[in-house]
Amino acid sequence: MIAVSDEMRMYLAFIADSDLFGGIAILSFLLIVTAISKRLRQSWLHRALMFMVLISLVAIEISGGYYASLPPA
Repeated sequence: MIAVSDEMRMYLAFIADSDLFGGIAILSFLLIVTAISKRLRQSWLHRALMFMVLISLVAIEISGGYYASLPPA
């Protein structure tokens, strides 16, 4: 188990709340915009955005499941 100080935990929680979800929202919006036309859906930009959004959501789910399964301090 990785030992993380309470100060670092608070910092990571703040960063995750402020930047992570805003970034994912912007990427998701750009993904929707690139999905409008068939030509854009087949571009490398759309595929890269799809990959980034899906990977970030999976990472959030895995990290949330890990921290939810930890015993209370």
